[in-house]
Amino acid sequence: MEILAQDINGLKLLFPDQAGATKNVQEEERKLTTAQVQRGLVRKSVDSMTDREVEDNLRNLGLSPAGTIYSKRERLRDALVPEEEQTLTPESLLSSQTKKGPPIQIQNAAEGQLLNIDKTKGGVLVLRGKVRLKIRSGELVADSVSIDANRQEIYAEGGVEYKDGNAKVNGDRMIYDLKINQGVVYNSKLSMFPSHFIGQKLKRLDEKRYLLEMGYFTACNAELPHESFQARKIFIHDDRSVVAYSVSYKVGGTSLFWIPVLYNSESGNGVTTQFGKNNTQGWFWQNSYQWSDSYPNSIFLANGYKFRFDAYEKTGQAAQLEMWKVSPFLNYNINLGYANYKNNAITPVYEDRFRNLGVGNVAVTNNVDRGELFPNTGLPYRNTGVNYDPWWKTDLRLNAKFNDFSRDYTRNVQIQYENYSNRQFDYEFGNRYQPSNSLQSLYTYRDVRFGLIRNLLNWNLNYTENRGDLSVGISMSRTLVYQIQANQYFAAQDTLPAVTIRNSSNIGTIPGTTSPIYWDLLFQTNINRIYGVPQQRTNPTTGVVDPRSQYQDFVLRSQTNVIGETGIRSPIAMGAYMSFTPSVYMGATKQTVEFPGSGNDLNSPDRDVNKAYATLLKQQSYQYVRQSHTVRLGIPELFLSSTYRRLDADKAEAKDPILGNLRQHEAEFALESYALNDWDISVRTVRDLRQFSSAYNPGLTNMQRWYYTVVRVGGFFDFVDGFTTRRPSLLERKRNFYSGVFINNDYVHHTPQNRSLSNNLTVSYKMGGFSWPIIRAFRSLEVGSTWYHVYKDSYLDSYRFFFKTDVKVTRYSGVELELDSRVTEPWRLTALAQGQFYAMNTSPELYTSQTGTNYDQTTIWEDLAAGTGAQGQTERQKTVFNINRFMMTLKLDLHNWEYRLGYSMNLRALPGGLTMNNQLTFYDQSVYFSVNLTNFSFGDSASAQATRVRLYRFRKRPLDGTSTDLTD
Repeated sequence: MEILAQDINGLKLLFPDQAGATKNVQEEERKLTTAQVQRGLVRKSVDSMTDREVEDNLRNLGLSPAGTIYSKRERLRDALVPEEEQTLTPESLLSSQTKKGPPIQIQNAAEGQLLNIDKTKGGVLVLRGKVRLKIRSGELVADSVSIDANRQEIYAEGGVEYKDGNAKVNGDRMIYDLKINQGVVYNSKLSMFPSHFIGQKLKRLDEKRYLLEMGYFTACNAELPHESFQARKIFIHDDRSVVAYSVSYKVGGTSLFWIPVLYNSESGNGVTTQFGKNNTQGWFWQNSYQWSDSYPNSIFLANGYKFRFDAYEKTGQAAQLEMWKVSPFLNYNINLGYANYKNNAITPVYEDRFRNLGVGNVAVTNNVDRGELFPNTGLPYRNTGVNYDPWWKTDLRLNAKFNDFSRDYTRNVQIQYENYSNRQFDYEFGNRYQPSNSLQSLYTYRDVRFGLIRNLLNWNLNYTENRGDLSVGISMSRTLVYQIQANQYFAAQDTLPAVTIRNSSNIGTIPGTTSPIYWDLLFQTNINRIYGVPQQRTNPTTGVVDPRSQYQDFVLRSQTNVIGETGIRSPIAMGAYMSFTPSVYMGATKQTVEFPGSGNDLNSPDRDVNKAYATLLKQQSYQYVRQSHTVRLGIPELFLSSTYRRLDADKAEAKDPILGNLRQHEAEFALESYALNDWDISVRTVRDLRQFSSAYNPGLTNMQRWYYTVVRVGGFFDFVDGFTTRRPSLLERKRNFYSGVFINNDYVHHTPQNRSLSNNLTVSYKMGGFSWPIIRAFRSLEVGSTWYHVYKDSYLDSYRFFFKTDVKVTRYSGVELELDSRVTEPWRLTALAQGQFYAMNTSPELYTSQTGTNYDQTTIWEDLAAGTGAQGQTERQKTVFNINRFMMTLKLDLHNWEYRLGYSMNLRALPGGLTMNNQLTFYDQSVYFSVNLTNFSFGDSASAQATRVRLYRFRKRPLDGTSTDLTD
């Protein structure tokens, strides 16, 4: 039997149609009658509309209002009237009945043959010669295709090509099961632009997933890919997400590394690995793998993940997992970590920091004291060797919210929990330099050799509910502090359920004006438990502290605060150049304290210091009337503002002998100017108007009632735009480069003594977006300095220089530099001798008195010249300005890979000496090499394009290119 390509009678014999479901006749008649009634009502309604109503309705429906009124009505009627169903006749039913097509359709075939035993049963249809079949949503092309009706299977071989949406599969053979809508392609190649998947067997699991076995995938479109990922199993989803198991990365056929599981989504991800050497950590190897899922299957699953594994020669190993989610209902950031910390100690061995090409080595040893060699004997024999400690950390920040804007109703829950087994976890294992995500244009500097020592931990639970103008909040919190003597965290303060109720309502307007009047209500209460230094157990018989007992929390006092107030406020506009905002509140506050101890205990209520504190809280418990009035006069270019504040406290539990009932009485004055864009100029001071008791002797003079006067001048001067009064919008800007000077100066005048107190000046030059003949692009450059000057005591002055740049030298290479200076001997820049400086310094503990060579005084410029090394290493070692931090990174971007060779140097200080009262200062240096995979996206996703996109700025006004006459 031979058939033509368009003949599907053989397929009907193989796959007969199934009987359709019967319809309810009465229900169909009711629907028909309802449609006829709706049709008549719409026609009458459209005919009775005015011309203006017809045009408005057409615009609302997105239709054109052009043409005659007759055509407009017809257009509106056609859009609103439901389609009229045909009369139910046998002929119309037959003609309108949807025909269920066969599972496959033959679009092309040179010849075909039907092999069967009995005509009443199905058989095997064999098609040959450039066969093209339509299989549901896919399309199959092959040299030969066999269709088995009994098994409901399709077998194709020879030049097999299967297309399904964005996916295109090529292979030698293919088996497709029509019952489960799955197929297998052997020796296959799957393409999902811009990626290619090649393997021995490709199986179509369902409409959204493919399984590739013993295959590899790559984004390189070369015939022989330069680089690829080879995996045992690869799952490809229709959303361009990929899950692969047992993955090895190959370049030119050589395997570079292996990972057990690889996940990629349309949001992209990234891999970073770096190794190097550090003075205190020894050789290190740091790895991180980040992946994202923009649309997870559950509202609780995260949008992004980052896994880190680091190994250090001297400090051990650490593994960390970070998860984050951003959604309208749930947001969280979870950071978990575990470390096998290797104890170490710095030995008293000095080595030149310029040795080994600038990479010195501060002597670090892992041979530490592990305790008594013979426990509980008191013998002077110690057990020394390598000792490990398990460290862990947990950091959770969660926010869940629910909004019902129709009822003006919101709920918000926030949870913060952080716990560390050792406060130095981030300090030892949080230091790394890497991109913040797979987009190489975004970096973070919080992980650049700047680990934090966590002395404080915070636990918080906050619940807030808003209904209209009413807001109710309930919160609890605990603050823990690290105690050195106990080597662990202990509670510092607990806040038991704190309740806050607020209400702010608009109750009307001031007669004759449009100024609103707001009625505010506030009620707040909380119970705080304050802890002291943790204590060890005391022997009740001898009263001696047991040094072997465990430390326990020590409650110092419990304090209760209650406040309630109500009042009104109103912002009043008095013309174009003046405004007045008065506010008056009345309320009461109550504070009490309880001390749980007795006798001579630190938390005993009989101690004098605790009695004084209880009296102080009684003085702060009173009824009060609070006022705050603000007047603003002028224009944005120059305006004067003044705020008057007064608080009268009546019926206090204990009278304040100095202030009496007038607890606050002051006036604040400020002169500000925003005439220039990006510039802030202000002068601000406060005048104390309180009346003190005659017992306060000596009293305040007229000048002593003034607070310090602060004059601030700050802004950015662009060499291209100059001084401007308005910043151009993004649509108006024609350039993407900048060049200018940033200036910020804070001058503080000691008004009571009528003299200059201090001045803090920062000046820096900033530029970016420029290209030079030998440099492809200056992405950013900043050079500047800071000078803090104390007029009366110049020996307290401090100086700082900083430099930072990111340069793209060629298309594939770039350099990043960062330098920050520090003054280690500021007394040498004054006319003081060394002894005089330490005698006059108000904070001598900040500096360690030096012995030996007494360095001479110098100037800034002489010291900078000596720091270059031109005067020899001896003068260079004695410079005042020293490097506080330096980092240099060479970047090379090749074929979706970025290679980094970096060097960092940070000034560190550790306690030293026999009694640990001296300082050991040294440079903690690192040399590292990083490998970053910049493009892990195997789909046409935003993250894949972001690293290759270029923005073109142009000027476009909203009405350019339009001919609409607005006056009409």
